[in-house]
This record gives sequence, C-alpha cells and structure tokens, in this order.
Amino acid sequence: MRLITLIKIGWRNIWRNKKRSLVVILSIILGLYGGLIISSLMITLNSQRMNTAINTYLADIQIHNKEFSKEYSLSDTISNIHYLEEKLKNDNRVKSYSKRTVINGMLSNSTGSYGVNVLGIDPEFEIKVTNVYTKIVEGDYFESKRENTMIVGKKLADKLNLRLRSKVVITFQDVNGDITSLLFRIEGVFKSGNSMFDDYNVFVKNNSIFSNLPDLNGYHEIPILTINDDITESLKLDLQKINNTLDVKFWGDIAVELAYANKMMSSFLYIFMLIVLSGLSFGIINTMLMAILERKKEIGMLMSIGMSKIYIFLMICLETVFLSLVAIPFSVLITYITIDYFSVSGIDLSIVGSGLENFGVGTILYLKLPYEYYFNLSLLVILISFISSMFPAIRALKINPAEATKSI
Repeated sequence: MRLITLIKIGWRNIWRNKKRSLVVILSIILGLYGGLIISSLMITLNSQRMNTAINTYLADIQIHNKEFSKEYSLSDTISNIHYLEEKLKNDNRVKSYSKRTVINGMLSNSTGSYGVNVLGIDPEFEIKVTNVYTKIVEGDYFESKRENTMIVGKKLADKLNLRLRSKVVITFQDVNGDITSLLFRIEGVFKSGNSMFDDYNVFVKNNSIFSNLPDLNGYHEIPILTINDDITESLKLDLQKINNTLDVKFWGDIAVELAYANKMMSSFLYIFMLIVLSGLSFGIINTMLMAILERKKEIGMLMSIGMSKIYIFLMICLETVFLSLVAIPFSVLITYITIDYFSVSGIDLSIVGSGLENFGVGTILYLKLPYEYYFNLSLLVILISFISSMFPAIRALKINPAEATKSI
C-alpha cells in the first residue's frame, strides 16, 4: 500500500510546477526524437550503401577458381562448370545466377588510358542478378546487334571524354601471357550510385571475349542471388563441398569494409545515443535539484513524520522516471510518423550527391528504422532518467529535518 501511495505522490509532484515539468518532458521528446532520426539516417545510409554494392556487382555469393582469386590470371577458370550449373539450377535456395569472364586491362582512347576491370557477361542472365541495366543514363544496355560493344560508368566516361559509339581499345595479357588488344564501341553509359564502381568497371558481352580469345575456354566468376539472407551461409557451405578448387565467398568476405560497417552499426548507434542522452541527463539533474531546493521544507516535514530515507529516495527517482514515461510515447509517435512519411517520399540529398556517390550511396534516402530500436532506445532513456535522478535524490537525503522545517 505504501508503494502505491508513493507512486501517487510522485505523479502529483511532477505536475505541481507544470511549466518546469513540461520543459523537461519537451527536452526528452526532442532528445529521443533527434537520436532516433539520426539512427534512422545512419542505418539507411549504411543499408543503401550495402544494397547498392550487392545489387550492382557483388550479389549474395560469388564463386571463383581458388587460383584466380590469388593471381587473376585468365587461364584460371572455374572447372567442371556444367556440373556446378546443374547444382545451382536444382537448388531451391538459388534465386538466380550468372556467368562472367573477368579481365584486368588498360582502356585507351584518344584522350588517354585508364586501368579498368572488364566484366564479360551474358546480358539475359546478368539482368536477373544485378541491376546495372536499370542504371543506364545514356544509350542502351546491349541491344545492338554488334558483338564488340561496351557499357561504361558515367565517371569513367567523363574522365576519358567517352561518348556513345566512341571506339576504345582494351589492352591486357591473354591466356598465353601475350599482350593482346581488343577494339570495342561504347553502346551505353551507366550510373550505379557508386562512383568508385563506375570509375573502374566496364561491361562487355561474353561472346565478344570468346570470339576474340579462342584459347579462353571457361568462366572466372559466378555471382549468385539467394531467395533470402537467412540461407546464404548454408548455401555457401554446401557449394564449397562440391569441388576443392572452388573459392566460394559470401558478399561480406569480398567487401570486408561493408560487412564490418554493417556489423558495428548497432553498437555505434547505441554508443551515440548514450552520449546524446548523457548530455540530456545534466538538464534533468539541474531541474530536479531546483525542485528539491524549492521543496526543502516539505521534504523535511516528511522526514519528521516518519517517512524513511528509502521512500524519500524512491519518491524523487519516481518523479524523474515519470517525466520520461510521459515523454517517450510522444517522441516515438512523432518519430514513427516522420520515418513512415520519408520511407515513401524519400529525402532528396542531390545537393551533396557527388559526395554520397563516393561512398556508394544514392541521392534519395528512404528512411527506415527497425522496431527494436524504438524499444531499446526508450529503455535507455528510462535508464538514463533513473541514473540522473540518483544525484538529486541523494541530495534530498542530506536535508536536516529540524533545519528544513524552520526554513521559510
């Protein structure tokens, strides 16, 4: 019964000075709202960067010859590929896959030369794995009947002044170790949203490579999309058992920095919110200290009539926690409405688009925030509020009842 009475007293006390309580509540609402929105922005940026990489070139899993992963030699193709394809076609965990030839060479035209990664693809299969075909900003995606056509990134095109139907030469070391050059004509220009990828990678048809390199008798890379992320690891392990010459990698094994950023994001966000709310706690401490000083005589009288120090301590703590409990629903509601709106309409950051593209992020951000962040960060606010109340509560316990009751 005493605890229920204490709760009632604590609830009534916070509304004795409504202006002061509302200021604290408003500060908690804004602090939590700002933290949740910033968390949403960071999660969205990281997620969009990761999705751009996966959908543009990484896919969920990639298969190479182990020797190719070390030297990138054209002769190190995937062995027994027909058996591997049968396995992929009959595995219900595989959504789609493609086959690529990979050449590291030098692209040259009248403007200059630049090192590139040439990805030979079968267009009809590649569109099921990557979305580069949707990123064409000039020209077409391998619709020409010509064999030796090429798709280049926007950044590379600007750097070498490449235009549609421009001729370029790719120079590289062939299967026999001889220096070989192939002539291509620019058919399209893509802009993936990742300027680093656009600057280094070009696409050609596999047929163009095989017809010009008769000694090349296989593929170097198989990108695979899975039906969902949960079964990716199990598929990777099963594919590794097929042939000990295969190097099967999850996208996180290839783009280590993306996987690390994704893994550390949650920890970083909670640390960030802890710093933000720690700053907010000083305002709560200051406000509650003022309230205690104003109620010094009242607290002294409560002590004089027999209220124990533990109940005095709990009363002050409850008052502070009540302030956060009032603020949290409003903050969560406003945050949810904001994120729900921008998850559809998006935030246009084209003003800083070039900077975002350097990190592999598009110019339109569609906000999202997993539900567990609402719950966990709300609990963190309550915890910080409770910790903040301890110092004013301890200060209240030091009040001398005899002196307090005589004060005006």
